[in-house]
Amino acid sequence: MKQDCTLNCLPLLLALIEAKYIHVSEIRNLSTILNGHELTPQYWLTELSVCDSIDEAQDILRKQVHEKHMVFDKHYLSFLCGFLYLGVQEGKISLSEFQAEFVDVIDAYNDFMGITIEDLQDEFLSMNQLPGQDSLLGRCLIDAAEKSKSSFGELIAFTN
Repeated sequence: MKQDCTLNCLPLLLALIEAKYIHVSEIRNLSTILNGHELTPQYWLTELSVCDSIDEAQDILRKQVHEKHMVFDKHYLSFLCGFLYLGVQEGKISLSEFQAEFVDVIDAYNDFMGITIEDLQDEFLSMNQLPGQDSLLGRCLIDAAEKSKSSFGELIAFTN
């Protein structure tokens, strides 16, 4: 990395945590290793390496986002939706948790994926299952999940 990790991994870490895709112990381990790769150790990574809960980790990351004046862009939203989708598939969160979080994302960022709340109600919420590849929403979520998993894999490979 040999540069400020904030620009590279902060959105990914925040999406991992907000999607409940990884446990706090995994965040502590990752942040400790990442901080070792920095030219100058980052205080926020040090804080993450000793955090006690997911809520505390979220607070640390959100504070860093605010301090760095970062914007929750489509890249971050794609990570978040991808990890939410993977979380349901892997049994880390329930379908109802996924639906609630995904509705919040679409409601807050109504141009994301070109999907509206009405589209969700028509295509997804009433089915009580994840959308498949036969729908635009399903293809978008599967694509986001694949990219998110790949980015997470690259982060893990970097730390090994």
